Amino acid sequence: MSHTELVNRAIKWLRNTLHCRVVLAELVAYTISGETPDAIGWVHNKAILVECKTTLSDFYADRKKRARHINYPALGAWRFFLTPPGLVPKNKLEYGWGLYEVHGRRITHTDGWSYNNAGKPPFKSCRDSEVAMLVSALSRTHNQPCNT
Repeated sequence: MSHTELVNRAIKWLRNTLHCRVVLAELVAYTISGETPDAIGWVHNKAILVECKTTLSDFYADRKKRARHINYPALGAWRFFLTPPGLVPKNKLEYGWGLYEVHGRRITHTDGWSYNNAGKPPFKSCRDSEVAMLVSALSRTHNQPCNT
């Protein structure tokens, strides 16, 4: 499964299963966190970050991002990895992260935290970075001149 295929699955999963009203994918925007998430969606005023990984080395490289350090601003009150089956060994996730795998047409939780829309999310997200992403996305689609 390619990275692009995983990102497309993440978008559908965020929209259809987790009921995110707004979903962005691989949007480059200036943020305090410095992140470019593979997919991010908002539901109940909380952001859900999805990082798609196709190799184990890419999974481990993700840990080196500035936004992964404790107390550094980061996107997502909920943070998940989406991978092909069996890519990430059990118990290799950092605190608060969840692992979901693509099994055919289904996405299943396999390790770490799972999404619970009624539960308290494990992270305090960087709202300023999330707003910057939303403004950037809106400016690309709604930058039309007014007819006055």
